[in-house]
Amino acid sequence: MLKRQFALVLTLIVVASLLLTGCPTPPAPTPTPQPPTPTPKAEATPTTPAVKIDCKGAKAGDELSLLYQWSGAEEEKLNAVLKPLVDACGIKIVAQSTRDAAVLDTKAKSTPPDVIFWPQTSPMDLYADKLKDLSTLGADAANYADFWKAMGTKDGKWLAVPVKADIKTIIWYSPANFALFGYEVPKTWDELEALVEKMVADGNVPWSMGMESGAATGWTGSDFIQDILLVQQGPQYVMDIISGKVPYNDAGVKKAYETYGKWAKDEKYTVGGATGTVSTPFLEAIYKVFSDPAEAMMVKQSGFAGGEIAKQFPNLKYGTDYDFFAVPGAQGMQGGADFMMAFGDSPATKALVAYLTGPEGAAQWAQVGFDLSPNKLALGHYTDPALIKKAEALAGAQGFTPDIGDTIPAPFGEAEWKAIVDYVNGADLDTVLAAAAQAQADALGISFAPVIDCKGAKAGDELSLLYQWSGAEEEKLNAVLKPLVDACGIKIVAQSTRDAAVLDTKAKSTPPDVIFWPQTSPMDLYADKLKDLSTLGADAANYADFWKAMGTKDGKWLAVPVKADIKTIIWYSPANFALFGYEVPKTWDELEALVEKMVADGNVPWSMGMESGAATGWTGSDFIQDILLVQQGPQYVMDIISGKVPYNDAGVKKAYETYGKWAKDEKYTVGGATGTVSTPFLEAIYKVFSDPAEAMMVKQSGFAGGEIAKQFPNLKYGTDYDFFAVPGAQGMQGGADFMMAFGDSPATKALVAYLTGPEGAAQWAQVGFDLSPNKLALGHYTDPALIKKAEALAGAQGFTPDIGDTIPAPFGEAEWKAIVDYVNGADLDTVLAAAAQAQADALKQ
Repeated sequence: MLKRQFALVLTLIVVASLLLTGCPTPPAPTPTPQPPTPTPKAEATPTTPAVKIDCKGAKAGDELSLLYQWSGAEEEKLNAVLKPLVDACGIKIVAQSTRDAAVLDTKAKSTPPDVIFWPQTSPMDLYADKLKDLSTLGADAANYADFWKAMGTKDGKWLAVPVKADIKTIIWYSPANFALFGYEVPKTWDELEALVEKMVADGNVPWSMGMESGAATGWTGSDFIQDILLVQQGPQYVMDIISGKVPYNDAGVKKAYETYGKWAKDEKYTVGGATGTVSTPFLEAIYKVFSDPAEAMMVKQSGFAGGEIAKQFPNLKYGTDYDFFAVPGAQGMQGGADFMMAFGDSPATKALVAYLTGPEGAAQWAQVGFDLSPNKLALGHYTDPALIKKAEALAGAQGFTPDIGDTIPAPFGEAEWKAIVDYVNGADLDTVLAAAAQAQADALGISFAPVIDCKGAKAGDELSLLYQWSGAEEEKLNAVLKPLVDACGIKIVAQSTRDAAVLDTKAKSTPPDVIFWPQTSPMDLYADKLKDLSTLGADAANYADFWKAMGTKDGKWLAVPVKADIKTIIWYSPANFALFGYEVPKTWDELEALVEKMVADGNVPWSMGMESGAATGWTGSDFIQDILLVQQGPQYVMDIISGKVPYNDAGVKKAYETYGKWAKDEKYTVGGATGTVSTPFLEAIYKVFSDPAEAMMVKQSGFAGGEIAKQFPNLKYGTDYDFFAVPGAQGMQGGADFMMAFGDSPATKALVAYLTGPEGAAQWAQVGFDLSPNKLALGHYTDPALIKKAEALAGAQGFTPDIGDTIPAPFGEAEWKAIVDYVNGADLDTVLAAAAQAQADALKQ
């Protein structure tokens, strides 16, 4: 515009010159004396009214020393922000730019600058005794969200205030592409997840998640996971990870990784699947959303992405072709911030502090567009459309967290990035998180040892235990108890026996402090000697009601389960199911329909062998008990055990008939009746996973997984073998070991509180000593099969012990005989009548 105006003026001058040269020059007139002409007053240039700036007594020429990390264009923007203050007060800025914290440290300890601007609040921890309370310098706290003031407060003094911020909790997209497919910007996390699924259903790839960045590969994944944490856990949780209060392998971190992994690993959800996520450069990941045609619909990236898009695609228009929205559902914002801290208290220092925390400095910061000002009064003064939108997002945030990767010590940060890359590449999640958590602990010089209440127990106090475990089981128990022993110095004196007579002798003479027993029978035999667990610090809230009911007698809580295994599960090959298009059934009707489909396809549904020497029949007993849990429920099973329901009841007969349809017919099970009775129970497991498979499913306890792994070491859990809970079962069948206490010493109370509380539950799960019925164990298992079993147990409506392991031996032997005879063709009513008689005889009081 200026060039055009200059050209126009020049043209007029030339034309005027030509006109003048083309006319005759008149004779010069004789000069006539004239009175002096007054000098005209210069016309005032219209100006914007000056900003009202309080110089706080600063005078022209006063120096103000600053130290900051900005340079180049950033430094120019800072100067533009400070210009109204400099012009109004005549302050002379003496600035030094450095990114070296050592320079700051040297100056802070010798001749500190009046004011520093620093990208963390760490100086307020290092120099708290030197920094001034900003509230004494004229800073206006009312213009900042409470969380900003909290971040800058130490020991009750407000030492740091943010002046500049950028946000990362945003997602970039193409409004044009969204409009093309009828997509709307989501407002909640649920809506985002639904949008992602809709994109997949439409044949579009929702995400571009490339994170390749040389030695820093993984940082974009760290940002994404942090935003998920802000949705699922909130900003304080993120800050607690940074400080070390929350270990990096906490259940909340794991949940966020799993959410991220679902998208980052699968090519339906992100460009190139896991390989694309790890190997695509982060800038390329941005471009893929805005290329023509687009390779993905969205990319989660920081504010800088807008500039990169504009450079790569200069023809695209912000707001139409590219835009962003805040991560929906996030309870806070992730990003970077620069904080102002003052070593001085001169008038010039006070003027600067008051200016930047007041309305004039906020407005100027926004107009200059030096990223965002956390000062609330900056709103309404931004001119850049993207900054306007970012400022609104920041203003609505409930909290602000620094980028984890930029804040934590380097060894922890590198371990975090490695964990993300390894997980996306297929590594076990618990393993990678454990490694990162260890790096976190090492880098921060902390220990994540659980906080254990010793209940007054002192080092050297003895705790006597009696249990049935030995060998590897005893080793696992010792691993479970180790944190308690280490924390309290308790000395464990243990005895292992499977002989109930030994327990009886000890209970009647010198009982142990605590017993672990695979039935609750001791609470009936020694009710007068056992202590009420609620008086020993046991936490009933951590157990399902049915567990507490099983351990309660005459209103006293005498037994609590510490270990359980479940039998109400069916093992199968996911690969074979996929081959034939079979889906895991969710109801009993669906299971029956699946069985019929398998038969129609020419496949044998079941492998039901139960040969086990003198115990032949026990696998049939387990199967029938699970059918009873489907058809009658757990109380019915307990009533069979107690004798309230006779073994020839109509409900028992119905379960036998359901079982018999499958167990007798070679269409339904390998070898028909003969195969069921004569095939060893381990062989029955193997038949489902042999090549080729002889059957599609086997109903067997949790131990089957280990047997499959031993027999077929090349098979992979979750792909080649897996299990599902018996669909429709109203409860779980299995075994459980119960803790009961004869003593009430401090050491006894410490053990009871530990195992029924969060620390013992987590340790039990991490050790993997089968399952802990303590609800708080969930989220701490590391073995994939145990994780799945734990979820099944947590969802159970009841729990019943294995009938065969619980009823008296004569009844148990009669039950097994009834099953074998029935499968071999004997009359059902006859065999059930005989078993019912044995039941009645065995349970006579």
